[in-house]
Amino acid sequence: MNARKLLLVVTFVFAVTEAIDIVDVGIAAAIFAALYVLFGAWFWRRGSVIAVAVLGFAFLVEVTQAHTWKDTSTAVKIYAMVLGAIGLVAAAGVVVGRVRSRRIAAHRVA
Repeated sequence: MNARKLLLVVTFVFAVTEAIDIVDVGIAAAIFAALYVLFGAWFWRRGSVIAVAVLGFAFLVEVTQAHTWKDTSTAVKIYAMVLGAIGLVAAAGVVVGRVRSRRIAAHRVA
């Protein structure tokens, strides 16, 4: 699976997870669910690096803040941190792939 597909899968899984958590968490989960859906769709349709950056930031928030969640099981915290880390790696892979393809294209022209 390439980085683009992995990023879309992780984004979809987080969108569903946050949507399920809206009942327990509230407005924060609703905001993150909307963020994952909107920027995931933007990336899927346009391949925007800005969308990748925003998704990467959201994954970073999940990774760094999951251990601070109160009234949450350890399994859910680990799930969020691992999935967020996978999302960060996928986002980095998309950016690196974009940079490499542009360098190759620039060398072909020159």
